[in-house]
Amino acid sequence: MWFPTPTKLIRIKGEPIEADYFARSPEKDTDIYLEFLNFMTQRACWTDAMLFIDGIRNDIHNLGASLGKLDLFHHMSSDKSIEVARFVSTELEYIFGVCRSLFDLLQEVIATLWQRIDLLDKSIKKRELPKSFGRVVLRDERLMTVKAIQTQLRVPAELAAFYYRHGPFFQMLRQYRDNFVHSGKDFNSIFVTEKGFAVSANVDPFASFGVWKEEHMLPNRLASLRPIIAHVITETLTACEDFARMIQKIIQFPPEIAPGFKLFIRGYHNHQLLAMKDVLTNSSWWEAKRDNAEDA
Repeated sequence: MWFPTPTKLIRIKGEPIEADYFARSPEKDTDIYLEFLNFMTQRACWTDAMLFIDGIRNDIHNLGASLGKLDLFHHMSSDKSIEVARFVSTELEYIFGVCRSLFDLLQEVIATLWQRIDLLDKSIKKRELPKSFGRVVLRDERLMTVKAIQTQLRVPAELAAFYYRHGPFFQMLRQYRDNFVHSGKDFNSIFVTEKGFAVSANVDPFASFGVWKEEHMLPNRLASLRPIIAHVITETLTACEDFARMIQKIIQFPPEIAPGFKLFIRGYHNHQLLAMKDVLTNSSWWEAKRDNAEDA
């Protein structure tokens, strides 16, 4: 890489630690590929959209850091002189808040791209899209139908269907996030167990997500918190990926700026994000992760 000095450029060797890069394949197994970021960088890299893309990228790294902090809190919990439950509850509030804000950043991107799109059917007068995801999918706090979204916003059916698919999760996320921010509620009743952090299986918002299996439960019906966190983060990122795949099918964008290459993301806590799918499929608690760390 070339490093600028006051008089000239100096060639130095460097390795990306928290950065994006183009390659035909990932240089490390922990480098992440996201279709959304690849699409935006390769085919929709306009200045007015990149501010929001940078925000999304930063939030993704922050979510990885939050997962790392929860692992750290679990390691600290073996020291009985340290009370970690409040650490966990405040981190949960942050995760819900970041995921909620990611939906609005995504909507900012969609609204920006929509302004640049020219419709082949000139008889259709394009409307400016709201910059809030909630204003698209909700009316009077009720989820709108595909037809209602399409009619109100004058968007293709595929885009309206995208909003409809992710509306229910967004509504739930928005409701509980607003409860924490505006109503003074918090994630109380966090239990610290030897296997990791848990909550009562009957407590909302956790019970309403429907992700727990019997192997998540302790005999006293305390349920692992880890699949809940994995579900919230995974569903949020899935919305971004779904949009990228959908929009490229119905809108013609400029060709890729780096044909034959893909954009990969490297960060300090990528392995935490990559573990989320395994958490959902294999129902792992924190215990296995801590044992692996101690063995290493």
